Amino acid sequence: MVAVVEKPIKSGAEPASRLAILRAATEEFALKGYAGARTEGIAREAGVKHALVFYHFKTKEQLYSEVLEDIFSEWFECVFRAFDQKASAQERLLAYVNSYFDFIVEFPLAPKLVQQEQLRQCSARSQPLHRMVERYIRPVHRKLVALLREGISSREFHDLDIEHCTRSISALIVFYFTSNLAVESLKGVDLYPRPRIEARRKAVLDFVSKALFTVADGHESRKA
Repeated sequence: MVAVVEKPIKSGAEPASRLAILRAATEEFALKGYAGARTEGIAREAGVKHALVFYHFKTKEQLYSEVLEDIFSEWFECVFRAFDQKASAQERLLAYVNSYFDFIVEFPLAPKLVQQEQLRQCSARSQPLHRMVERYIRPVHRKLVALLREGISSREFHDLDIEHCTRSISALIVFYFTSNLAVESLKGVDLYPRPRIEARRKAVLDFVSKALFTVADGHESRKA
C-alpha cells in the first residue's frame, strides 16, 4: 500500500482547511482516478464539511487541476535546483537523478496520480496533463538536453545520441514509478517502501555513471 502524502502540499498563509482538502484530494485522485474520486469522501478525509470543498475550489475539476499543479510544481522546483548547481556536468546529472528519488520519497502518491491522469487523457481527452507538459516537463527536458550536450562537449560524457539518452534516463527514473502497476504485477512487489526506493536509487546512479561517464569514481568506465 502506498503511503499518503503527510506534509502539506503547500505551506504558508493558506488556510489549514484548504491544505487538508488538497492532501485528501491527492490521495483520493491518485488511488481512485478522477471519475472514481468523490468530493464527499475528500471532505470526510480532510475533516471538513462538504460545502467547504466548494468554497475553496469551485468545481471538482478545479480541485483536480490544483492537485496536479501542486505536485508538478513541487517536482519542478526539486529537479531545477539540481540543474542549477555550480558543479561538473557529471555531478549535476547525478544530482538530477537523486532529486527525482528525493521527490518520490516525499510524495509517493505522485506517480499514481500521473498514471491516473494518463488513463484519463486516453479516455476523456483531458487537458491538464498537456498543461503540465508545457509548463513543467518541457523546461526540464530542455535543461537535461543542454546538460548532456555540455557533458559531451567537455568530454565528461561519452558521445551519445542525446534524444535516446534522455528517453532512457526518463525510463530509468520516471517511468519506473509511473508504470508501477505493471512492475508490481510482474515482480509481485511494492515499489514504495523506503529501502526499495533507496535500492533503486543506488542501482540507477551506478548504471548512469557507468553508461554515460567517460571517467567514473576516478576510473575509466567500460567502453560501449
